[in-house]
Amino acid sequence: MRVLVLYAGEGRRIQAAAKIISSAIRSRGHQVEEVRAENSSRTTSFFAHDLVYVGSQVTGTWGGKFSPALTSYLRECTGLEGKKAVVFVTPKLLGTGKAMKRIMGLLEEKGSIVIDFGSLRKSSEAQDLAKRISHLE
Repeated sequence: MRVLVLYAGEGRRIQAAAKIISSAIRSRGHQVEEVRAENSSRTTSFFAHDLVYVGSQVTGTWGGKFSPALTSYLRECTGLEGKKAVVFVTPKLLGTGKAMKRIMGLLEEKGSIVIDFGSLRKSSEAQDLAKRISHLE
């Protein structure tokens, strides 16, 4: 299976979560491409991927927001129609659920099917989220 792990945010926690997810998926024998929205000079076509993980750190004073770079990136991407997706965030005290719902909404606007989601406080939670794809193999 070909998996894309797309994430956005300046924090170390979101980068660490993306790396843990990528590593856990690779350990199951899948191909993984990791893309950080802020550093990508090109927009990804999702056609070549079977599954997409999309994540961001929760931002804003009261939470509920996420990286604007992720919004821009998803609006310009192609090939999400019918694509299975998993959403993950690194939480803030408030607004975590709201931020996840907003990311899911963006994906669903593009025609993606969100099959799982998670708020990742610990590395073990990131590993668990990655391992839950076993039902797709």
